[in-house]
Amino acid sequence: MIFSCSFLFTRTFTKKGAIINKIRDRPFFINIFFRTANAVLFYLLRKERKMIKSIKRYFVMAIALLIAFTAFGTTKTVVHADEYYGKMSPSIGTFEKVNADGSFVSGKEPYITVNDTNVYCIDINAHFTVGSKTKINLTERLTKEQIEDTALYLRGVEEYVESRGDLATNQKYLIKQAAVWKRLNASKGWGYAEVRLSGNDVPFEIQNIAYAKGEEYLNANRGKYDCGGWAYIGENGSQDVAEFWTKPAKGKIKIIKASSNPDFTNGNDCYSLQGAVYGIYQNGNEVGRLTTKADGTTDEINLGVGNYTVKEISAPKGYALDNTSYTATVRSNQTATVNVKDTPTNDPMGIEIEKIDSDRQKVQGSAGLAGAEFTVKYYDGFYDKDTLPETATRTWVIKTSEKTYSDGSKHYVTRLANENKVSGDEFYFKDGIPTIPLGTITVEETKAPDGYKLEGAYLTAEGSTERIEGLYVAQVRQDSDLAFLEGGNKVKINEKVIRGGVVIQKRDFETTEAKPQGSAALDGAEFTIINMSANPVVVDGKSYANGEVVKTLVTDVNGQATTANDTLPYGHYKIVEKKAPKGYLNTGITEREFDIKEDGVIVDMTSADNSILNQIKRGDLEGVKIADSTHKRLSGVPFKITSKTTGESHIVVTDDNGYFSTAASWNSHTNNTNAGQTAEDGVWFGGGTPDDNKGALPYDTYTIEEMRSEGNQDFELIPPFDIIISRNNVKVDLGTLTDDYKNVINIHTIASVDGKKEVVAASNITITDKVSMTGLIVGHNYKLSGVQMLKDSNAELIIDGKKVTGETEFTAYKTEMDIEVVYNFDGSDLGGKDLVTFEELEDVTNPDEPEKVAEHKDIEDEGQTITIKTRVIDIHTNATGINGEKELDPNEDVTIIDTVTLKGLEVGKEYTLTGVQMLKDSNTELIINGEKVTSEYTFVADSEEMEVKIEFRLNAKELAGKSIVTFEELRETGKDEPVAEHKDINDEGQTIRFKTPEKPRQAEEVKTGDKTNIPVFVATACLAGAIATLAIVRRKLSK
Repeated sequence: MIFSCSFLFTRTFTKKGAIINKIRDRPFFINIFFRTANAVLFYLLRKERKMIKSIKRYFVMAIALLIAFTAFGTTKTVVHADEYYGKMSPSIGTFEKVNADGSFVSGKEPYITVNDTNVYCIDINAHFTVGSKTKINLTERLTKEQIEDTALYLRGVEEYVESRGDLATNQKYLIKQAAVWKRLNASKGWGYAEVRLSGNDVPFEIQNIAYAKGEEYLNANRGKYDCGGWAYIGENGSQDVAEFWTKPAKGKIKIIKASSNPDFTNGNDCYSLQGAVYGIYQNGNEVGRLTTKADGTTDEINLGVGNYTVKEISAPKGYALDNTSYTATVRSNQTATVNVKDTPTNDPMGIEIEKIDSDRQKVQGSAGLAGAEFTVKYYDGFYDKDTLPETATRTWVIKTSEKTYSDGSKHYVTRLANENKVSGDEFYFKDGIPTIPLGTITVEETKAPDGYKLEGAYLTAEGSTERIEGLYVAQVRQDSDLAFLEGGNKVKINEKVIRGGVVIQKRDFETTEAKPQGSAALDGAEFTIINMSANPVVVDGKSYANGEVVKTLVTDVNGQATTANDTLPYGHYKIVEKKAPKGYLNTGITEREFDIKEDGVIVDMTSADNSILNQIKRGDLEGVKIADSTHKRLSGVPFKITSKTTGESHIVVTDDNGYFSTAASWNSHTNNTNAGQTAEDGVWFGGGTPDDNKGALPYDTYTIEEMRSEGNQDFELIPPFDIIISRNNVKVDLGTLTDDYKNVINIHTIASVDGKKEVVAASNITITDKVSMTGLIVGHNYKLSGVQMLKDSNAELIIDGKKVTGETEFTAYKTEMDIEVVYNFDGSDLGGKDLVTFEELEDVTNPDEPEKVAEHKDIEDEGQTITIKTRVIDIHTNATGINGEKELDPNEDVTIIDTVTLKGLEVGKEYTLTGVQMLKDSNTELIINGEKVTSEYTFVADSEEMEVKIEFRLNAKELAGKSIVTFEELRETGKDEPVAEHKDINDEGQTIRFKTPEKPRQAEEVKTGDKTNIPVFVATACLAGAIATLAIVRRKLSK
């Protein structure tokens, strides 16, 4: 029975061979299992031998249950970090242990690792067994000398074999194992003449080279490395294996620093031994650095044994750099001390101050640069403006004097020298030369020279463009082997002259008002400002001598011209009108003189007492009225003359010969002025006092209208017609007024933009005005000019302070011609406006007396009107991942591409598209690492509709499960306000979602064996056997 059950038990487990293999390595549980099973079997045998079949049946059931438990085992067996398990491969080569007589014994060698780390056998006569190992320090198996000898030798061999690409991994391992045995053979007294690999595994030539490399490395590095290792030992006499390591041997270096001139440096806080940096070099390579402390000593630095060079890299405060190289020898576990000395520095150059005019470097006007006084103070410490002591160590007052240089130029300089000294302490001297110790100096101008002001003066140090106003503070600090004043030893004090400006008003001479008469204008007058001072002045960066024009001004639409409040230096000036405005003569009061005396003040020359006043051009007209059929001269016929600009009108009456005239030579302007009753009544248009030396009609366009009277009651009235007074003292002859009228030039215009009457607001708009003219005189020269008007206000269009005008000149080659006038301007801000073009035609055949012969100025004329529409830019966007996906993984490096479609762009305009990422759930900006996630793209529009892309890169680790939305703004480059934007937090096209990652499975632990839970398996088997046995017994007893 016992043997049968045992056989059955064994047979059952043999069928589950894997279970036997798992249990085999666990004798404790096997022992429990088999003892329990045998005890049950013996008990049953004693009770009843006839129950064998029943027992066998239940026992098989228990075994089946046991097998089922093993199939579902899940608990893992973990190899802990402090456990070591040795493995070996099948044989990878053959070793030969050569005896003194040349015979040898060969043996197979496997590839051995412990916890997957290569190890090497250190006992040639033992055998390695697989299994758990104990890690011990290698010194428990080898002496210090044996470890150093073997480790260095092995490292040299290893460097060689690893460099051989033709060697297999197994061959490399075999060579290194052989190297270990070769070194230990002699030191451990194994007695072999040689230990080597079979030549079939690795050619002897390669072996010999490898061993020679090991010997070479050992000899070159003995004593330079700390060597050690670990031994792994097994049970029952298993072969010991080891791993070796080498670390460079260490010693120490420190530095002790002192001053070469203690008397100069002791007690002076400007000098310090702290902070000197020394480089430690070996074989030309820097291997470390040391920095001195306040007492001149350094910390110690650990270095490998050998010879080193010590050299100062950076000197401490106040000392020159020591270029000496010091030698130090580092020995293992010893400290080498290097003693050094540095030289303190000082500045023998002092400081030189040159006084210059800030505009032209030389004197302006009648001012002078000599005699400027400066207070120079020295402090024996390093300070800034806020920390300067109340009392200086020494103080000097020095003044500038004129010096002539070798090139003949004159300069105004001062320096720390007795000849420039006004007052103060003794200078510091070294070798008879004034010098400044390390510390701080201040320079301040305390007295300005004649003609200049202290306010606004600034200092520039040599080689610098920085402007320093007020107190100049600089430190005398070490620079190379000397000490130099920070910013240089030469400084220039730039003195500023008083500067102001002027504003001048153009007025009508007759009315003294700042308002033109007729259709004349006050804008466009040109003034020149002339320097009347003795010395040159600098205006707008250029120097002008006495009598030269320093500035040209042009009046605006209000008749004013002005400079800035700092344009003109202190001095005397004259303003002269060089060009009169339209409709005016260059006569009247056209010159004024003024002085600039106060800084920042604009001299006001706008009153009637000191402004420029011009005489308006005045002319006259005359004509004869006759009956068309009888040619009878008609007397007493009134003609109404009306100004088309002001509406002023007066009447002239024909005399007995049908003649009328407005000229004073016919009727004095003062005779019954503007009575309009008889042919003897005088006429005067405009303001001022009637003057018979002038024409009655100011520069303007007038309508002539025949009025009904007794003299023409039987005749048809001639239609009204226009005449233009544009030349001074010229009488316009209207000729004989019958049904045959004098030829009149007519103008008709059509304004367009590329043939269109509407245009979108843009930075570059070009209006082309096609002007059709009739009645031209062939061979005459004409100038056609125009101006753009705002229709809603009937006012001139002003952009950047200037009217938008255009003009062209031509010679008539026929009586009817079409001419184009072009107007180009920035219309970015004119959206929603209507522009109307006004034109004038002048006969310039005589350039000295241009005559206006026609005009077209109708604010309601549709042909002259251009409508500017407001530009609207549409934005449509789609944000995706780099491959077009809308849902992304929350990785550290995520790229989002925002594709933006823009419509309504201005071609040629540069735009900047800016985007920012928003958190959808809170509608707030996305902040990562304290910064917004933004991107921008600048481009020049090459068409009205474009597609551009902006890229965002971000760390999305914290965005799992969140959505972000891209907001965009489009700006014209250089402008603050956006011209379009797209900010819709609910726009799906702008939205990116980040996935919520699945929870990661628990990482598996490092394990050996399989997943079977052996303890549970054994316990379950035992329990199953016991339960089955008890069931049988109870059943038997119950019978």
